[in-house]
Amino acid sequence: MADFSRYDINHQVRIVLNRHYIDLTRIDYSCIGHTVYLSGELRKTSEDDLVPPVIESLLKEIAQLTNVHSVQCDFQNWNISCAENAWQITKSKKKLRDTGGVPQSQQGGVMSEAAKDVYIKTTEKIADVLKDMKKKPDQED
Repeated sequence: MADFSRYDINHQVRIVLNRHYIDLTRIDYSCIGHTVYLSGELRKTSEDDLVPPVIESLLKEIAQLTNVHSVQCDFQNWNISCAENAWQITKSKKKLRDTGGVPQSQQGGVMSEAAKDVYIKTTEKIADVLKDMKKKPDQED
């Protein structure tokens, strides 16, 4: 059994992110084993821009938390890797789409059915709905 709680580590990560004024609505973080995973869009809550030395300081602080052995990042707006305790941090050239502050992991895919709004205008029997769902896309009513 583990001698630490991932929830305690997640709490400590949140404290570090808040200390650095990171916008928590645009980032996901989780501890699995002894690794902290960060993803989403790394932005500050203020108008200040993040710069590589500040990001490195943030990541080193997370890496030094008790029971954390490594930090893995997958940000939309920063490319970050670590080799031999040296962080490589560069601004991503990927164009970000406006997600309204929702982290990528909570959005579903670009064409995800879960991401689409469905408006029901009429009442139908469930059997008719299921029959319609079995139709091929090129069939019309």
